[in-house]
Amino acid sequence: MSTPVMVTLAHKGRRGIKLATIICDLVVKGGQLGELDEWVPQADPKLPPLRRKRMPRVWFDRLDNAIRTGAFERLPAERIVDIILQGPRE
Repeated sequence: MSTPVMVTLAHKGRRGIKLATIICDLVVKGGQLGELDEWVPQADPKLPPLRRKRMPRVWFDRLDNAIRTGAFERLPAERIVDIILQGPRE
């Protein structure tokens, strides 16, 4: 996970709670849209593979950008989630 995201999550109070809310909303909405990455952790080869879903790495990069540019402070959590899910502007 990236430094701006980790530092913000470590803050007590409003900033950390807002970021945790954004991450939760991204996972829920991203899952509904089928946008989560599939991940198969290394496991016992005798067992069938256990498939997991996780946030795409690029979403953490976009969260970093939102924190660094000040958008994290200016925009509501719902708007940040929508922007991240929309992807980069063309």
